[in-house]
Amino acid sequence: MTINKKLQLFLVLTWLSISHTYATPTDKQLTDHLKIVGQGHMSWLFIDLYQATLYSATGTHQAKLFPQALNINYKKDIKAAHLISATQKEWSKLSIYSPVHEKWLTQLTGLWPNIKKGDQLLFLVESNGLGYFYHNNQLLGGIKSQQFSEDFLAIWLSQKSSEPKLRAKLLGE
Repeated sequence: MTINKKLQLFLVLTWLSISHTYATPTDKQLTDHLKIVGQGHMSWLFIDLYQATLYSATGTHQAKLFPQALNINYKKDIKAAHLISATQKEWSKLSIYSPVHEKWLTQLTGLWPNIKKGDQLLFLVESNGLGYFYHNNQLLGGIKSQQFSEDFLAIWLSQKSSEPKLRAKLLGE
């Protein structure tokens, strides 16, 4: 083996070891410290939209007790604008929509990408109540408000949720 080949091999092996060491965490790693509470799927007119999984520290849900995570695995393409619109509609249905929610929707517009079939969107709420979004295990950012975290999770977990069957499955009922 020539010196150039040895150098190339060394560089490739070095790069592989570095990239492995600093690899992006998977959704499993992001939720390793949590236990599954429940999971369910969302469909509309016989079209599967997504599979959702709720996590908590204990494996049971207690509102306002963090950490918690909601992982959504999408079964179809969805534009970011549609996710924003659906979020606004759900907050309105919950009768919690206010001017601060409009501000949050603007922030989400800057965070959320268009979703492709097979993508994951994870909302991880840390023990301090602040939540962060991950798209396919890449940190997108967060909104620095525990109230946002509570209101975002309420879309799925509130007793007034527009999808009571999905809510029951997420809560492990």
